[in-house]
Amino acid sequence: MLSPAILSSLRTVFDRNKRFLVISHLRPDGDAYGSTLGLALSLQAAGKDVRVTNADGLSSLFAFLPGSNDLTATSPEAPEPDRIVVSVDCADPRRLGPAFEKWQRTPDVNIDHHISNPGYAKLNLIDAESPATAQLLYEIITALNLPLTADVAANLYVGLMTDTGNFRYRQTTARTFEIAARLISAGADPTDLAQSCYQSFRAERLLLLREVFNAIHFANRNQVAWFCLGPETYSRSGATPDEAEGVIDYLQMVKTVEVAFLLESLPEGLTRASLRSRGHVDVQQICQQFGGGGHRLAAGLRTSLQPSDLEEKLLALIAHQLPG
Repeated sequence: MLSPAILSSLRTVFDRNKRFLVISHLRPDGDAYGSTLGLALSLQAAGKDVRVTNADGLSSLFAFLPGSNDLTATSPEAPEPDRIVVSVDCADPRRLGPAFEKWQRTPDVNIDHHISNPGYAKLNLIDAESPATAQLLYEIITALNLPLTADVAANLYVGLMTDTGNFRYRQTTARTFEIAARLISAGADPTDLAQSCYQSFRAERLLLLREVFNAIHFANRNQVAWFCLGPETYSRSGATPDEAEGVIDYLQMVKTVEVAFLLESLPEGLTRASLRSRGHVDVQQICQQFGGGGHRLAAGLRTSLQPSDLEEKLLALIAHQLPG
C-alpha cells in the first residue's frame, strides 16, 4: 500500500507541472503498454501536455489500445528540462533503453510493482504486493481524483488482465477483481479486449509455436522445461520477436513443471532469459545473480553469456531449489 505522504508528494508533482513524458521498459508487455497509455491519457484528460514513448516503439500486438497512435520510439534527444519524466512498470532504469541512457537524466517519478525495483527516481511509488502496475495506477488515479475515462479504463484493464495471466496468478486478490469490475463500469469492454489480446494473432505466431514445441527440453523428472529462440527460429516461422510474448506459458501447462524458462539470442550479442515458477523456486532471486529481477514467480535477465552457458547455470540454480 502507498503511504498518504507519497501520494501527497505525487499530487504536488501532477498539480504543479504541465508537461510530462511517460516511459516504460524494453520489450513491453500488456502491463507496460497499458500502464504507459493509461496514465498518459488520464493526465491528458486533466489538461496536461503528455508524451508517451518506449525504446521499442509500438508493437502491432497492442495497436488496438486507445491512444497507441501517440506512442513513439524513444528519441536520443532528451526532453525539455521542465517535462516531468515518469517511468512505469520498469524495475531497472537500464531497461528504459539506450536512448534514455543518453539523456543522462534521473526519472522524476517511478511507479512500479516489481520487488527488485531499488527506487531509482526522485519520487518512488512501488508496491510489490500489487499484481500489476496497472492496478497500482488505478489506485493512484482514483486517490488523486484524476480522470478515469473509458480509454484510460481500457488500458488499465489490459495491463491488469495480462499481468495476472487472465486473473490466474498467485498475487491476484479480491481487490484485483474489484478493480477489474470498476474498470468495466468505467467503459472497458472485457470481451473485446480479451479477443484483441488473445484471439487476434497472425498465422506466423502459430508457426512459431510449432518451432517451440519441436524444441522443448525437460529435466529433473520433468520439473523443468525450457526452449531457445534465435534468428533462425523467427526466420523459419516468419514471426517477429514480439509475437513470442506469452509462449512460455504453454510450458507451465504441464502438471509436473515447477519452473519454465526461455532463452533468446539478441542481435546485440546478449542473451535474454525469462523465467516462470509455480511457487517452490524463487526465480527473482536467481535472476538477480545475473543482474536481472522481477518477482518470485516471474523474472527475467539479460547477460553477455552465450545461451548454452546460461542454460547450464540456470539449470544448476533451479535444481538447487526444486522440491525433493
